[in-house]
Amino acid sequence: MSYIKKAGIKLSELWRWIARYGNTFIGLFSKEKGRQFLKQHLFNPDHSAQLKALSIGFGIFMGIVPIWGFQLLVAFSLAMLFRLNKALVILAAHISFAPMIPVIIFLSYKAGGFWVGDKTTDMPFDGSLSLKSISLHLEQYLYGSISLAIVAGLASGLLTFALFKIVKRKPVPAV
Repeated sequence: MSYIKKAGIKLSELWRWIARYGNTFIGLFSKEKGRQFLKQHLFNPDHSAQLKALSIGFGIFMGIVPIWGFQLLVAFSLAMLFRLNKALVILAAHISFAPMIPVIIFLSYKAGGFWVGDKTTDMPFDGSLSLKSISLHLEQYLYGSISLAIVAGLASGLLTFALFKIVKRKPVPAV
């Protein structure tokens, strides 16, 4: 009976908190606050083009590296350590969302074939992709995913840097 009483008390405290701070909390998700967040964190004018490109390249790298389940945690921690743009790192690390996972695994196998040499196995890109087929040739997958992560991270970082330099924003004069 005491658990039910405690749950009721916690529920009433939650209700009072929502009644008191509900408008403030909902105000955090307004369109204006969203624009302000994007401007402040993603398009931060204080960050250089190099830092933004490095953040995106590192995010892509961390999104492909084979530490499934810990990618975002490690990416955010290392972004804090290296003082990168955390929002860009997290956004770029989401390259490993569900529809892209089979493509990343397939390309990792293909890239890993270069490193294992004679032990290379071809994997068809169809419905036969499973955890069992991946575990049979884990070495090829690991080598390939690390090399794919490095190449994709470098390529995306360099491409982003080039785009930032091409589309250089002109400063807006203060009125």
